[in-house]
Amino acid sequence: MLFDKSKTTTAMEKLRNTSSRKPNGEKDQSVIKPISLDGRTGEVIVRKSTGKTKIRKGQTEEEYGQQLRHYFQVEEGPVRTEVGWMDKVDPLADIRDGKYDISNKHQRQVLSGFCHRLFYQRKYEQCLNLSSYLLGLFEPFNVKNKMKRELEELEYMIEQCRGQVS
Repeated sequence: MLFDKSKTTTAMEKLRNTSSRKPNGEKDQSVIKPISLDGRTGEVIVRKSTGKTKIRKGQTEEEYGQQLRHYFQVEEGPVRTEVGWMDKVDPLADIRDGKYDISNKHQRQVLSGFCHRLFYQRKYEQCLNLSSYLLGLFEPFNVKNKMKRELEELEYMIEQCRGQVS
């Protein structure tokens, strides 16, 4: 990474001159644009929220093209979620087929979302069945109480559904 040191020092001085503190000592929340160091590589100097300056690494045109191709060819672009997709899916069947990784928090939250949806649609028996099943699945992954809130939420829904069913 070769760059002109004199350019860097003048860019740093520019950032210092645009103070990040107001005269009363309070932090200034105004956005400061990055100062370009090298137009070819895209290196810029930015100021962090602490007031320190940082040189952010740039990206060449080839690297950008490679990243773009990977995104659209390998990852197949942005994920589109259809309206009402939760109504068309059977979560219990998907869990049994292995479509959800219970160790992944986001996927656990999606499964809990099915319970919430059933509860608010007043399908209390289905909600009770799914919540009880998920509680049994989630408990082995509760190492050092990291999933305490998720489990408490499921237990609360189970209690509420039992109250509505009986």
